[in-house]
Amino acid sequence: MNLASRTACATCHLVLTETTDEGRTVYRHPVAEGRHAVVPVDARQLPDVFDRCHTCTGAPPVWNYHTGLIQIAAPGAVEVYNDQWHVCYRCAHHIESDDADALTAHCAARMQWPPHSDEYAILRTLHRCILLGRENRALLTATDWPPARITADMLPKIRDRLTRLLRGPDHLPAPVNDPGHRRTLADQLDLAPMYWINQEFTDRIDDVTTTQPAATVTDDLVISPAGLIAWPTPVGATRQLAAVSWTPHLDGWQIIGYCSIGTALDDGLMPALRHEIGWLTPIHTEHLARRATLDGHHPLGPLITTWLLIHQQLTETVPAKLPKGTTKAYQRHRRPAPDVRIVRIAPRPATTPEPSAPAGPRIRAKPDHRFWVSGHERQQAYGPGRSLRRPVDIHPFLKGDKDLPIKLSTTVRVLGDRTAGTEPPTDQG
Repeated sequence: MNLASRTACATCHLVLTETTDEGRTVYRHPVAEGRHAVVPVDARQLPDVFDRCHTCTGAPPVWNYHTGLIQIAAPGAVEVYNDQWHVCYRCAHHIESDDADALTAHCAARMQWPPHSDEYAILRTLHRCILLGRENRALLTATDWPPARITADMLPKIRDRLTRLLRGPDHLPAPVNDPGHRRTLADQLDLAPMYWINQEFTDRIDDVTTTQPAATVTDDLVISPAGLIAWPTPVGATRQLAAVSWTPHLDGWQIIGYCSIGTALDDGLMPALRHEIGWLTPIHTEHLARRATLDGHHPLGPLITTWLLIHQQLTETVPAKLPKGTTKAYQRHRRPAPDVRIVRIAPRPATTPEPSAPAGPRIRAKPDHRFWVSGHERQQAYGPGRSLRRPVDIHPFLKGDKDLPIKLSTTVRVLGDRTAGTEPPTDQG
């Protein structure tokens, strides 16, 4: 399920708020009722969608504050406002500080409303209603953050911020908001290994994901029962997927894909954001049943491609060297040392074996590149005299010698162009 989707009004192109009323989704215009009926459509269908903070209109929203329906009496009329408020991080900072005056001053300055105007007085009343009437807040996962560059040594702190968010009081999108499920997910992630894919391997994953054929997800393909995997830069067709977690759930796994949050705030607000939210926000979740099939065009395609290439033993995994401060912090809190593993392309042999001379004119020529072979099921012999048969899954794989380049439609790229002992030092984060 896409957690980063937005719904906008086809008439005015404003991103709408939504709530559930007796099982029915109700869409409303932001701030106050619009002059026309709501026409909800997927925001991706519209150009120039307006999705800004409802209080200052100056920045993308981060939190959705829930209040009661607000009504303010003005001369000759009663203005009806919304009960949900998409608020940017700066305005949320004023709300969490219970500082309505600072919130009003900040918003009025952006709108150039003088302090003694009627507009200023209405704005101040509205802001006080939001502060006094707020019931909870939910993280908005469609915020267009600049991506962060993730390194191996960041993963323990990234995971800790993520599990703190899961255990915290702030609401998350409905598919991952159940309190019991959130606690279980956080407990599982606390003990799960963390995998960092180095840049060279990440580039290769980007090269081959779109052509990856459908793969059947089985226990032997998943590299560990639970885990968190991160790429240094976002992957996938939309360049949003920065990390994925998987944990055992029912007959399969609960998969959550995340985007990363890069530096985007000024005036010292980033430390507070790192403390409250961290580096990752969920953008995709689904229950992946055993034997589900996913190809490279699926939102989780980069994860499946990563697992396939690891399963094919094209990579090597080495433990990351973490800062002493990180390991000592875990020791102080009597926590197991964080298990961070760097996954990189396995080195090629120092010398390439000479091709053997053809035995005769009818010998088929070997390909000069590698290519995907679709997965299939094979009947494997076993038992007394190998007389019995049982089905086994053959996962999609890249066919060809390990030192050959990969052919991608019209482009040929080399997979693993370094030799042993030339790993760049930056891979340690």
